[in-house]
Amino acid sequence: MAFIAKPSGGYTITSTEGTNNIIEAYNYLSQFGFTPAAVAGMMGNASAESGLNPWRWQSDSVSLSDPNKGYGLFQYTPAYQYINNCSSLPYYAPNLSTSSTTPGADPNDGMCQLYVFYHDSLGKWDSDCWRDPTWDPLQYPDLYAIRNNILFYYGSGTSLSLDQFKLIPDPYDAAFAFMGCFEKPQVPNYYTRRELALQVYN
Repeated sequence: MAFIAKPSGGYTITSTEGTNNIIEAYNYLSQFGFTPAAVAGMMGNASAESGLNPWRWQSDSVSLSDPNKGYGLFQYTPAYQYINNCSSLPYYAPNLSTSSTTPGADPNDGMCQLYVFYHDSLGKWDSDCWRDPTWDPLQYPDLYAIRNNILFYYGSGTSLSLDQFKLIPDPYDAAFAFMGCFEKPQVPNYYTRRELALQVYN
């Protein structure tokens, strides 16, 4: 099997393509000790970010200079950081168009994106598991409590490492941890992401 990709748009979790990409991610990450729940948390977030499409450009519009433009399964932002700095890594083959397949592009660029995540090649993992100051604890007290519980139960109490994240046994907690430590969306739509993670897990 291999990743499936298209120049624009996404896939649903239950589609043939979406399910295929979830299985590809699990097969890769499980060899490094990721639990099914941890992968579900990641791919539930990926469903919210890219529709599980490793070639997906944010807003289905290419920009190699916009610092706010994301690319890939996890919408690496800025996209140019991934595009410009990961070309020497295994499976690297991004698609630089939203209307066609560019020369050299390969859907298995998704594998490179997983490699970049697991090795934290771009330094995106934030063990604090919170987006300061955008996420105000007074505005999101329920999410702040979830964050604190995750740091207490799975982390050191004040931080959560990647190695600690990959052992999380609960897809809801994994969805929050991945959102808080890695994705950090402007609006923390955790309850949507956790339901997507549960779909992936099931």
